[in-house]
Amino acid sequence: MLPETDDNIFRTIPDKKTFTFHEATTAPSEGEEFLVSHFRDITVKISGSSTTRELKFFAIDENGEKTALAGTNKTNFQLGTGTLNTNENWDFEIAGLFKFMVEVISVNGDVTVKGIAVS
Repeated sequence: MLPETDDNIFRTIPDKKTFTFHEATTAPSEGEEFLVSHFRDITVKISGSSTTRELKFFAIDENGEKTALAGTNKTNFQLGTGTLNTNENWDFEIAGLFKFMVEVISVNGDVTVKGIAVS
């Protein structure tokens, strides 16, 4: 977060970062890992032309060990550690984690997974 002052008022401006986990992937893949750093939350958008797909969400510790991580589906507010759907947005609290990833377990067609992290 970046501090900003104006007329003796102190405000904090949140930092935002976009990230691509998978870009039109057509095969199972762990994809790119997001280094959490100072970010607190991430919204993940799943899209693509795949007719079927399975994705799983993971936290990764400093030793590279993966642990399933639950997020909230913004459409129906259900918790889940993965999805079989597309055209969805998921919210995750990532503060205190080392890395976050979205793994494509299976896909028929292509799937894109992008995120926007905020501090």
